[in-house]
Amino acid sequence: MKPTLISKQHKGEAYVLGLSFIEAAFPLFAVFTVVNLGAMHAYFYSLLIATTLLILWVLYRKKLSELKRRHAYKDLFLTSFFITTVFSLVFTALNYTSPSHVMIILFLQVLFSYLFLGRQPNESLPVIHLLGVILMSIGAVIILFPQDFQFNLGDLLVLLAAMLAPIANLYQKRARQYVSGETILLVRGLIALPVIYLLASLFEATPSWLMIQQQFVWLFLTGFLVFMIAKLLWIESLHLLPITKVNALFALSPLLTILLVYVFLGDIPSLIQLLGAVPIVLGSIFITRQIKS
Repeated sequence: MKPTLISKQHKGEAYVLGLSFIEAAFPLFAVFTVVNLGAMHAYFYSLLIATTLLILWVLYRKKLSELKRRHAYKDLFLTSFFITTVFSLVFTALNYTSPSHVMIILFLQVLFSYLFLGRQPNESLPVIHLLGVILMSIGAVIILFPQDFQFNLGDLLVLLAAMLAPIANLYQKRARQYVSGETILLVRGLIALPVIYLLASLFEATPSWLMIQQQFVWLFLTGFLVFMIAKLLWIESLHLLPITKVNALFALSPLLTILLVYVFLGDIPSLIQLLGAVPIVLGSIFITRQIKS
């Protein structure tokens, strides 16, 4: 049994490291499309590309029959609802805050995952975990309130997304017990597309076909790499590893995002971003440490 367990663990860790690099670039891909198309239209067309590719992939893999497994419907629906809400908040937030802030604050899902799912009710916090909670909370306050206690709407939207992400991950993990990752993503896309299109039509100006074509590269990178490849890796890693460990290994992404934004946008990271990111990343390491009984 040990070789099997070890191989599963290493495979899960490799998946998380791979998706960390892709997810780090996500705010950078998305910000271009949000600026030019609007938040909901950017989300819709990226998801449309991902869902189209997933339909072809599911047909090729002959997994369409998994849609008949009715016992998975509840978890699939709840996964779709929470994931769609999370990404709607993130895309909208990019109208009001920077890609670096989005990734740093979104990483606080590690903290909320621990608080919501990583401990038993009425269980006291071990010292090392308490230190992690304190560090991540300090980092969050620095990022959310850099000068005074005035709220930035974009930062608050991402914070709400970070709170909902652990719940989405929980239902994804449950759904993966019954169906494949491809099926989970396909169902999510099919449920989300009409909802996102309706929101985009109601609240945003409709972009021209030329505008969509001009953003196709960024839409494709978001749809294919982020909404398909990275999410498949995420679901499989959740299937192989505990949620808290997956989140801990994901710690590389916020720092990579800061680097990518600097390289491609020339946006030099501020002292506030660094002062906030460091305790958040360090806190994630402490908060996910296993305690020996």
